[in-house]
Formats: sequence, structure tokens, C-alpha cells
Amino acid sequence: MNEAPPAGNRPAIRAVQRHMTALRIAALAALLSLTTACASGPADPGASPGPGGWVSPSPASVVVHRTGGFAGVDDQITVDPAGAWTATDRARTSKSGKLTTSEREQLQTLAADPRLDTEAARPTTPTNCADAFQYTVTVDRTGDPGTVTVTFTDCPGDENLPEAAAAIANLVTGAVDS
Repeated sequence: MNEAPPAGNRPAIRAVQRHMTALRIAALAALLSLTTACASGPADPGASPGPGGWVSPSPASVVVHRTGGFAGVDDQITVDPAGAWTATDRARTSKSGKLTTSEREQLQTLAADPRLDTEAARPTTPTNCADAFQYTVTVDRTGDPGTVTVTFTDCPGDENLPEAAAAIANLVTGAVDS
């Protein structure tokens, strides 16, 4: 039986309903603020999520060795944790420079990428490309997990290209070649 409440209780019932609506709105606002705070991430753009919250990646030095191609290049680019780089070509001509702050932060984030460890452990497979560039990307992280090396051929037709190592190679060679 659905009986209507006595007319004398309606103001009290309306007050309770308004109070419950206000509580729901307050709870939703609190939940949204927590979600937004967690989703916004760290102030340091090079930081990554860790077990205790957001942590900055350990500084790493990176070496990108590029060989092959139609002209037979042999370039080696070394980048220190501060972003200073030295590039040496096949003729052993050297040039040096410095990554921009944004490039350095991107490189340090990529150097801390856990995919590198998986990419280094996978076996190399024959390439489908002729005259493609071969890359050896070595990341020397301070502390754990130490040095990791990934070797791959830059061939779009190959399966399972190492995404993190390729991103490092593209970032470093792009910065030096520009």
C-alpha cells in the first residue's frame, strides 16, 4: 500500500530530500576533485608513477649507434644525463650540442620506460628491408636496473619493432640532425 504521508510531514520530508541532494552533490564534488588530482599527475613532466606515487626517473646517459642505409652510415651519438650530446660519423668527424629542456625531459622519461627491458630481452629476427638503418640503443641508468641495450632494424615492414628504443633513436637522431 502506497499511502501518501500526512500533509503535516511534507515540509520535513522536503527538507530531508534537499539535504540528501546536497550531500550527494558534495560527495560527487569530493570524488571529482580526488580523481582530478590523481589524474593530473606530477609537477615534473619527466616523472612516472611508482609504488609510492609519482617519482622522477633516475638520470640516464644514452648512446645511439646507427649503421647501414643505402650510403652506409656509421653514426654514434652519446647523450649525457644533462642533455649534452656528441655525434661522430663514419669519417670520425665530431660535432656536439645540447638537447632542449623538452627533449632532455622526453629522453629521460623514455630512458626510464620499463618496455626497454622487455625489448632488450626479445630475440632479434631477420628484417624484411634492404638498405635500412640498424640501431643499437644503449641506456645506462644510474642505479637499478642499470644498463640496457636494444638492437633493431628500422624497417616498417618488420613486426614487433621496439617502440621505446625506436622513440629514443628518433628523438636523439632528430635532435642532432636538426
